[in-house]
Amino acid sequence: MHFHALETVRNNLHDSEYVEYIWHKLYDNPDATFNKPEKYKTWVYPECWLARYWLTYMLHAHLLKDQNILEIGSNFNLHSVWSILNGAKSVHGIEPDPTRMELGNEYVQLRNVQNIHTDQFDVNQFLDQYDGRKYDVVFFLDVLYYLHNPIEVLHRITHQIKPKYMFLESTVTEDLPTSNQENNFDKGSFHVYYPSQDSITVQSYKQQMTMALTPSRTALWQMIKQDWKIISYYDYQDFIGHGDSLPRKEGMKDFYVLERIVDKL
Repeated sequence: MHFHALETVRNNLHDSEYVEYIWHKLYDNPDATFNKPEKYKTWVYPECWLARYWLTYMLHAHLLKDQNILEIGSNFNLHSVWSILNGAKSVHGIEPDPTRMELGNEYVQLRNVQNIHTDQFDVNQFLDQYDGRKYDVVFFLDVLYYLHNPIEVLHRITHQIKPKYMFLESTVTEDLPTSNQENNFDKGSFHVYYPSQDSITVQSYKQQMTMALTPSRTALWQMIKQDWKIISYYDYQDFIGHGDSLPRKEGMKDFYVLERIVDKL
């Protein structure tokens, strides 16, 4: 990670007053209304947010230009807006949490950015009713490890939606030590946990099945390698001790920019 470049990102982001307003409206002031931008002067972008912006837009904006993006887990629509501002043609967000979706729509309106639409779906609901709409790029950022069926969802994104590119980020767990290669135990593992369903918990995801599976690094790579070519990869190992996000501070995130291998389908 080029940490000096993160300060450049911070200086180039000019929406801190809007982000601060949306953040506080969720966590401590739900009745707030936005009237004077000068009221919101205390927001400092978390270092992990800057890192993802740098990985996505500073390094790969050329992959987004004039593209139609599906953002899975659009949350506050920050990346939806940033994608349009970095040259994307349109963004269709899906967000299962109604409170966060409403705040995301308000953020888009405050920024006065066009060609962004968000629907209230979790990813399984969206895939079940998918109508064949074409998306060039899928953002699948910090969603996979909230799912009870991450292997199936990744397979369906690949073979139903068929985007050219995918930006994938996930928390990962340690691989289990094993020498039993005969039974393929060296192909990765999953950690079972139960993510919060509460809108105001930072790491939460609303869905019908509350159990989730977090892949190990090896398991995630096994899920990807058959159908996707790596454009770039970052394992957050040099991010250890940085930022506010515990998985990133511990180096337990993987970030991939992927290109679908067309002849596999």
